[in-house]
Amino acid sequence: MEQLAIWGEFLGGVGVIASLLFLGLQTRTANILALAASQREMRHIWQENLFYLGDKSSEYREFMEDFENMEPDRQLKAAHGVVAMGNMVDTMLKLRKLNLETDDTTNMLLSAFTGIVKTPGGQLFWQQMNSAGFWGDDLRSKVNEALADSSDVSQPSINEALSFLRPR
Repeated sequence: MEQLAIWGEFLGGVGVIASLLFLGLQTRTANILALAASQREMRHIWQENLFYLGDKSSEYREFMEDFENMEPDRQLKAAHGVVAMGNMVDTMLKLRKLNLETDDTTNMLLSAFTGIVKTPGGQLFWQQMNSAGFWGDDLRSKVNEALADSSDVSQPSINEALSFLRPR
């Protein structure tokens, strides 16, 4: 009988270990699926924002060059797309901290956003919005860091890489 109890305890321990391994595998799979879902959603939002900016391309280019002197309705149209992009990048930075987004996607979109902010109009808009504490701390910190390091020319901004986005 004692032998049977020992075997019972042993098999119970094996069962617990097997359950923990299965739980670990399930958790890993769930994390991978959460990452994939997050990336799909972020890419969809990014694409929608690009469609919006494409529809408002003249306002957007004018925004980058001379935000302050734009006609108010045109200024609002352009600012809407930039605000949406900034909010999305801030969300991505937060998701990255949770390992729900990848470095490559986060860095690409952050680079695109900072490219806009580095334009003359973008800098003015950023200063106004940043001083009002408009965006999340993650985005404000990363963009202010990028603006402070103006010597970083290792990667062209989105505006330099895509000549059709350049202000006229």
